[in-house]
Amino acid sequence: MERIALALGIETHVFRVKTDYSAAFASMRKAGAQALVISTSPKFYQDGTQLAALALEAGLPTICEWAEMARTGCVIGYGPSLRAMRRRVADYLARILQGTPPSALPIEGPAHFELAINLKTSRALGMDMPEGLLLRADEVIE
Repeated sequence: MERIALALGIETHVFRVKTDYSAAFASMRKAGAQALVISTSPKFYQDGTQLAALALEAGLPTICEWAEMARTGCVIGYGPSLRAMRRRVADYLARILQGTPPSALPIEGPAHFELAINLKTSRALGMDMPEGLLLRADEVIE
């Protein structure tokens, strides 16, 4: 992400957080951040509602790793479909229980990705979403 941003002339900052989100958001304000990417982390997924609220309070549009996080307040959620990944796990489990050795099963990466856009949060930040992006979204949250 940093390499591509640099090629586009976009300055990036990395804010590492363990538990104190308020300090991280204060650092973002101090750095003049204009948007926020919330990367994949079980903790960030669990605290999605809190992070989205802090980002909205700070006036930062967010893009999050999972489409489901747009439902918690991120402007855009994009990532592997959790439903599809769970189905693949169930399929693998069924195959193993039917006698297929785990070593015979291929390693797979996600094959289906989802895009969700939260228009409510977008409007609260004074952002307009391009019509083309809205048409491509799997889910648009009003």
